[in-house]
Amino acid sequence: MKYRAIIVLFLGIIILMMSGVTYSVFTSSAGIDVKETDIAKFVFETEMTDQIHLPLTNITPGQTVTYPFSVTNEKDNILSNVTVSYTITLKTFHFIPLTLEIYKVDGNNREKILTCDETYSRNANNEIVCNSKEMLLSHERAEQDNFEIVLTYPAEYNSPIYADLVDFIDLEISSVQQTEGVA
Repeated sequence: MKYRAIIVLFLGIIILMMSGVTYSVFTSSAGIDVKETDIAKFVFETEMTDQIHLPLTNITPGQTVTYPFSVTNEKDNILSNVTVSYTITLKTFHFIPLTLEIYKVDGNNREKILTCDETYSRNANNEIVCNSKEMLLSHERAEQDNFEIVLTYPAEYNSPIYADLVDFIDLEISSVQQTEGVA
């Protein structure tokens, strides 16, 4: 009988100790005592893209038309707190045999970053989808990248079979926030 009491007492102590450990494991918590939290602002402004109108019906064989647009990381003097990478995508059915090019303009320098033509793949909607290389806007200072879409209607397509063709050009600018150490 004496041994039974000792065993019961020993088991009771073990159960009591385990319940204390279990209780502490499931009720542990961590608190953050921060008086100020600073959340990064994401500012990515694509100026004029809502207002660019590319009247394809007015362009004639032998003519070249240029449409400027810009992308910046600042709006109303508020700078983005994050570095962003972005790509420019053009989509078109390419019914009108236009040469579609995008140039990055920096002062007097013009760098061709995209030529959209039949070498690109078509999507499920039968649109040609052309993507530029990835470009960066830093969070460290205000930046503005200036571009031009150049549409050229080659003179050799001056034929009645190309009259009254309908087409469209869709310009998309996709951005992604970059994390530290990613270039």
